[in-house]
Amino acid sequence: MEYSHIGLGIDPGLAATGYAVIGTTARGGALVDWGSFKTSKKFSLPKRLQIIFNNVDELIIKCQPVMIVMEDVYVLDKFPKAAIQLGEVRGVICLAAQNNSIEVIKISPTEVKSCLTGNGRATKVQLNMAVKRVLGVKEEIKPDHASDAAALAVIGLSRKGYYVW
Repeated sequence: MEYSHIGLGIDPGLAATGYAVIGTTARGGALVDWGSFKTSKKFSLPKRLQIIFNNVDELIIKCQPVMIVMEDVYVLDKFPKAAIQLGEVRGVICLAAQNNSIEVIKISPTEVKSCLTGNGRATKVQLNMAVKRVLGVKEEIKPDHASDAAALAVIGLSRKGYYVW
């Protein structure tokens, strides 16, 4: 199928980075591909970041998105190390985007949930159901990181006027 625009949603994480590719058409959009890139704790941090970078770079080259939509940073105060790691992961994703001249849009989890479910505190299950409904997907979008990435891509494409549901 031919798509007018392609958005790549990314839910960044060091252990698992979720992704979803959404293609837009004149009558809406479609979930083209989804999944997650996992890294092992056995590897050094630089190696794990390299794995994420290489996977995102390959995905960009493969799907040719007009944008990458990434979850904006939110970290609990009691886990400051997680904030640093998340920043490093987001940095390599931004580098892959920049190397391929792809725009990066950041959206907060609360905004995504609010736009798709009407509730900024919606559960992962509620968000997953909303994404499936909007995209007309019957099968499960797993793992949760991929479902979150799909939600991000839908909202990013919508913000730019490429996708209306």
